[in-house]
Amino acid sequence: AEEKGNKVIEILAAAVPLESVFLGKLLGMLGVAVLFIAFWMIVAMGGGLVAATQVDPAAIAAAGKAGKAAATLASMPATGWPFFIGIGFAYFILSFLLLGAVFLGVGAQAGSVREIQMLSLPITIFQVGMFSLSAAAASAPDSGLARFAQAFPFSSPFAMAARAATDDAVGVHLLALGWQAVWVALTVFLSVRLFRAGVLSGRSGFQFWKRKKV
Repeated sequence: AEEKGNKVIEILAAAVPLESVFLGKLLGMLGVAVLFIAFWMIVAMGGGLVAATQVDPAAIAAAGKAGKAAATLASMPATGWPFFIGIGFAYFILSFLLLGAVFLGVGAQAGSVREIQMLSLPITIFQVGMFSLSAAAASAPDSGLARFAQAFPFSSPFAMAARAATDDAVGVHLLALGWQAVWVALTVFLSVRLFRAGVLSGRSGFQFWKRKKV
């Protein structure tokens, strides 16, 4: 909204392809998110180490033995912990890029903060719906609902992460990551086209689609 207000976006559009601008913003959002997650993980680990120095060593040893026993009883993911953690992080990135691309496209259509708020609410509800769909699919891994959740791009990262815990197939996850990456590119492509049709024509995308509907 700021870049549209001060005409910076028009300068960027004249200098580089808009697809590059949108993708760069999306990757920048991802970098900030990963940085914040890493920061809070380090803070949590540091806090845990400080708290551990204030606890009786005998209690720490007893807790360690209990933790080993619980880890022995806990079921290991079908794909193994290293692959499961790695593919889970990859699905987190793809999920963030998919939803971020949608929010970026909405922000590109809106001309003010108020319009952004109006358009973001349905997407937030949609996001919660995708998580709920994936949770329901995880409880029935071989059902048609699970296959739909794994194929639908916006629920696929959640559903495929759950599948990695129960199915030892590895190649299907590489296909899923490629499928989701295609939808990231497609979402960015459509956002750019809508941006050009609405905002660069002198109207906000929100007003453009309201007039078109009327």
